[in-house]
Amino acid sequence: MSMELSIRNFGAPGRAMVGVMQHARAGAARRSAFLLCRPYGQEAIRTSPMYRAISDRLAREGCDVLRFDYHGSGDSAGDESAQSLSLWVEDTMAAHELLLAEDPQRAVHWFGLGLGANIALRAAARARRVPRHLVLWDPVLDGPRYMQALCDSHRTELSRELGLEWHQLVRRGREREPALPGTVLGFPFGEKLCEELRHLRELPLAAAARRGVRLSCAVPEDDRPRLEGALDASRLTLHSLETRTNWMSTEAMGTAIVPQEVMRSLLSTLE
Repeated sequence: MSMELSIRNFGAPGRAMVGVMQHARAGAARRSAFLLCRPYGQEAIRTSPMYRAISDRLAREGCDVLRFDYHGSGDSAGDESAQSLSLWVEDTMAAHELLLAEDPQRAVHWFGLGLGANIALRAAARARRVPRHLVLWDPVLDGPRYMQALCDSHRTELSRELGLEWHQLVRRGREREPALPGTVLGFPFGEKLCEELRHLRELPLAAAARRGVRLSCAVPEDDRPRLEGALDASRLTLHSLETRTNWMSTEAMGTAIVPQEVMRSLLSTLE
């Protein structure tokens, strides 16, 4: 059975975006639709095969699926250095409206990984019509720690690529210490985005839950205490990550295998 793919150009004036709509497999029983929210930079590139695999599986289950690039990222037009979490929240709500227009009566669920989970959570608190279920996978819980990880990965990746220790590259004048705002791992992180990341210290779960969004969230075992008790169990399902991939690393490039616990969480929203 074939699954139809189509390119969608959408967005508000000045916020042009590109998305891929994958319709449910022909003959499959129609189920909920899904919006897939991506992270940024190298993490977006290195999770692309996994997002395609997720989309294929959900389409086989009877779901229409939209995955898209925020304005100023991926295949979407725009100045990367001028972007921010707040602007990407607006983009996510525009993508949601596009998916709703396909079938206004059908429930829509969202999935976000890494920084994409943080963006999705903020958007769910503001969307005109909220998603029914939001699956947050390994969201950023500490912005400064995330920024430090970006810089550390920048050093590690260049050392691996150039075959020298980082201190040797710096001493020989071949590289400079990474700094944010700035370009790290080949992608610009502008002042607005970095300022928001510096203040990112917790997940605003309650704002989305108050609007009736059902939340599933997967975090490393060590981070569970930060979220336990944040919401009633009827509104939040908390998971410990069984598999954690460093999507900032070249070692993750091309990984299309979707961790089983990701698909279990996504498919459980259809039941």
